[in-house]
Amino acid sequence: MLCSFIIDEDESFYRKIFLDFYCKKPVKTFDNILVYFKEYNFDHAFFESKNRREKDKSIFSQKRAKRIYWIKWVLENPNAQLFKGYNHKTKSYDASRRVALCVDNYVVIININKKRNKAKLITAFVADGINKKGEKAIDLIKNAKKW
Repeated sequence: MLCSFIIDEDESFYRKIFLDFYCKKPVKTFDNILVYFKEYNFDHAFFESKNRREKDKSIFSQKRAKRIYWIKWVLENPNAQLFKGYNHKTKSYDASRRVALCVDNYVVIININKKRNKAKLITAFVADGINKKGEKAIDLIKNAKKW
């Protein structure tokens, strides 16, 4: 069952949920990877950049925040599509980054350790963007190698 939305709350409301629901204990994925969350992950997961080129993460995103409980749901979902994540710094796909894709093009990206038993949240968002080449984010994700 899909998680519901929490709408029209302010940033501090969602930040408290994140700290209480995610940062106090890890979430176990469907394949037994413990995903750890840090307070600083909130800003990356729930803010968007005014200008994508600057990557300033200056705007609180209600679109992301209202799906705050979806992160856990996606990580625990055995039906999620799994892909290797793209590392923009190295300009290559990275086997330690896993992109889990579920309903409504919602993705959760984690960084997994070498033993594949622990991970850290990188970010979560609706993949509805288009890059400067006109490529849809969701198409780029779906065309990546399976994880």
